[in-house]
Amino acid sequence: MEAADMEDAFNVGAAPVAAAERLAFVNARRRKWPPAQSQDYGDGIPSNATVFIHTFGCSHNVSDGEYMAGLLAQAGYRVTDVFNGADVYLLNSCTVKNPSEEHFISMMNRVRATGKPLVVAGCVPQADPRNTQWDDVSVIGVRNIDRVGEVIHEALQGHCVRLIGVNEHANNKQDPNELPPLDLPKIRRNRFIEIIPISVGCLNHCTYCKTKQARGDLRSWPIESIVSRVRSVLKEGVKEIRITSEDVGAYGIDINTDIVSLLRAIVKEIQGTEVMMRVGMSNPPYLLRHLDDFAALLRHPNVYEFVHIPIQSGSNRILNAMQREYTLEEFYECVHRIRSVVPNVTLATDIICAFPGEGEAEWRETMELCDHVRFPVLNITRFYPRRNTPAASMKQIPTDVAKRRTSELTEFFNSYRTLDQMVGEVHSVALLETAHDKHHLVGHTKAYVQVLVDPQEARLGETVTVVIMSTTKYSVVGRVLRRRCERLLAKSTMTARQINWNSLSVVACFVSAFAAATAVAIHKVHAGRR
Repeated sequence: MEAADMEDAFNVGAAPVAAAERLAFVNARRRKWPPAQSQDYGDGIPSNATVFIHTFGCSHNVSDGEYMAGLLAQAGYRVTDVFNGADVYLLNSCTVKNPSEEHFISMMNRVRATGKPLVVAGCVPQADPRNTQWDDVSVIGVRNIDRVGEVIHEALQGHCVRLIGVNEHANNKQDPNELPPLDLPKIRRNRFIEIIPISVGCLNHCTYCKTKQARGDLRSWPIESIVSRVRSVLKEGVKEIRITSEDVGAYGIDINTDIVSLLRAIVKEIQGTEVMMRVGMSNPPYLLRHLDDFAALLRHPNVYEFVHIPIQSGSNRILNAMQREYTLEEFYECVHRIRSVVPNVTLATDIICAFPGEGEAEWRETMELCDHVRFPVLNITRFYPRRNTPAASMKQIPTDVAKRRTSELTEFFNSYRTLDQMVGEVHSVALLETAHDKHHLVGHTKAYVQVLVDPQEARLGETVTVVIMSTTKYSVVGRVLRRRCERLLAKSTMTARQINWNSLSVVACFVSAFAAATAVAIHKVHAGRR
């Protein structure tokens, strides 16, 4: 649920901009262009230079891509997601999974075929900086995204630039200013949704993980910086805030604060509004430190009742081989205590199938875990050895076994449904997205269940009340109760004298909605009897 590609258009009008001066800290070398594809940009950049941006991967990466797009637009560039015709290409990579990295490499080769300048950013080059495939491209490190304008400028002049170390604006390693500021300009892929990274890196050393090599140790932004960002985006009309990092639960350990303190500060800013907050992935060891307070915050009206706690395996022996730093019992404690406080919580988790050394007994433990908890959201990944990780040198599970286990878990997950009981329920949802099928608007309930609505019934960005008419494995379909009905319901003190024929027509829509809800409820009863 956290992975997403930047697919929305970035078409930003550009104003003429003077050519920036060469900066002393840039270590540039002249790029060797093929003669037939050589392009001379002179001493400056074209006033209408177009930058193609594509981001792979998680919410944190999407936020980085949005920041870079905003900085480039501010500098006068046109930013687009249309591949053909760009003057320079910026690819923001992800190294969490092999397929994402492979797609990134494939697009790199596609850009190379155009002969245009290429700039790569994100976790792939950061985690493997000496790889020879970066020799003919410019590179931006994950902590240097605030300097993307400098790199693009140099790339357009035919130079290769490499900014891949710690932020050179910081005076020492412990200085919080090592992180790029959060108040940078942004072009959001969705104007209603703000993704706020609260930290970079983590405290763990998982044996399969490549992201640690890219993002490094935990570095948290101060609470006041994050709250300041929240205040800014509220003024811009944002209706959903997504808190993200490599491990949300570990936030603040490096700066003597904690995730609960941060969430309380954010809630203070959004309470009394229609803005909702979604909290990102948290690993069990750090969540357990604040579990009761964390669960209580999920009950707040402005916080989605959604929690993503990755387990990865149901076997303590495999968890130890992964260096996950928690046990199955501790994971169960997180699940049971949160569900006791928030009964309707949507619980998401991740499973890695066929980790090295996983025997049939360990695999059965994982299947038993999934059967016991019945996760509404389950991210299933077949293990892929990542270069330069300890797990890559372990004895691998045969491919046919890995495929079988992945298929078995996928088949089990698809065998049960967790949303059918919602038919007939009434929910208030903000319609902030368009479905991939382009035929529905998308909102979410308080428990972060996806609601699909006919776009003829409402507008994007609108908050509506819906009755749930049907369900699928992953979402529910809602019918909008007319807004006039909602206003009438709010005026519960209306006297009989005040009701006119127009009001009666409004009441009719309530009768229609009630009839629809009754019909689907009766259908549920008959289905249950069958």
